[in-house]
Amino acid sequence: MSLQAHSLFSSKTVEIYDVCCRPEHRGHGGEEYSSGHHVVFPRSGAFVMRVAGREFLADSTQVLFFNRAEPYRVAHPVDGGDDCAVFVFRPELLREVIGCHQPRVAERPDRPFEFSHTASDPRAFFFQQRLRQRLLPGVQDGLMVEELSLELLAAVMGHAYAARGIRAGRRRRETAAAHREQTERTRLVLAARFTEDLRLAEIARAVHSSSFHLARVFRRETGIPIHQYRQQLRLRAALERLLEGEADLTGLALDLGFASHSHFSAAFRGAFGTTPSACRRRANARWLREMSKILKAGGPAPA
Repeated sequence: MSLQAHSLFSSKTVEIYDVCCRPEHRGHGGEEYSSGHHVVFPRSGAFVMRVAGREFLADSTQVLFFNRAEPYRVAHPVDGGDDCAVFVFRPELLREVIGCHQPRVAERPDRPFEFSHTASDPRAFFFQQRLRQRLLPGVQDGLMVEELSLELLAAVMGHAYAARGIRAGRRRRETAAAHREQTERTRLVLAARFTEDLRLAEIARAVHSSSFHLARVFRRETGIPIHQYRQQLRLRAALERLLEGEADLTGLALDLGFASHSHFSAAFRGAFGTTPSACRRRANARWLREMSKILKAGGPAPA
């Protein structure tokens, strides 16, 4: 059997792989063991999984869960093999997410997944496909990938438990003041270090939180995820420097933490409705008056 794994992303929060399997025969292969706690999205093809004496068909309508060192066997009754996206989360993050639905997960850290598979919600499948497509050209924003991956994990586990009639249990409610304070500490970290390629675990450690908890609290308090908030800080700083006469757009982009000039230009245009170069050319009193009027009216910025 030909099996190829291509790494798309790796950080202290999550690792993401593309796995391509092309079997030589249709029958069950030998016993295999999962190298970690894996969440697997089959994208194409189909195969039969045998886990703990039970068999099920895995295809793009399913999400699969593998506990580390769990034995399984695979057969390919359909020609063509299969292609999957594999997400590997830090064990403590995985337990925290699952713990929202099953508190007893803390009692079995070596087997956090109670189920071998669940139906793949169409929105979750679309979400992971879009995330994968963003990764194929190369990572541009690691913080974004980490936040979106945790959001995907939370959605998948919520669907898996809800499908079995298990809703998230009530947990101790932290005070609104504590959440606001944590959000403000996070904003302070970003204000001081928004040009750096900070990852979620590093930001969470700086404000004494877990990555999953911080991502949820920050989005609830501000209405946007952390990576988008950081992007706003970068773009506003870029606009300030352009209006002050910054000439080197590539240097400006890299200095503010953007992956490239093209990445910077696309983000700038999405936010302000004009390119950095056009903004620099038109940064005169008349243009600023036009922009002021349009912003007050709620329309797009002048091109």
